[in-house]
Amino acid sequence: MLTSAKFELPDTLLSGALAYACEHNTTLTALLITQLETITKVEISDPLVQFSRNLLTKEQAVQAAGLRDYAQLLVSMGDADLPLPSQPPAEIAHQAAIFAELLAS
Repeated sequence: MLTSAKFELPDTLLSGALAYACEHNTTLTALLITQLETITKVEISDPLVQFSRNLLTKEQAVQAAGLRDYAQLLVSMGDADLPLPSQPPAEIAHQAAIFAELLAS
């Protein structure tokens, strides 16, 4: 379960953090969760967070969160301001290389 929180931050810090999140294809919420987990040594068991980090498949996340289907999982991810999981950089590079080969032929 995710709980809303309100923070007062300096404008420059917030804009820098938002820019960093955008550059790294993530959200401010995900950055805060990661940092708070690091300093508190508390691991988040929320299935939405775990799915966002590629720790659960979409089927596992739907079941663990008690959702109807993948569509509802996507809506829940958006409502929680969590990024969708992405492939590891090596997998993305591999897929890009295959695409470039196919495009060249």
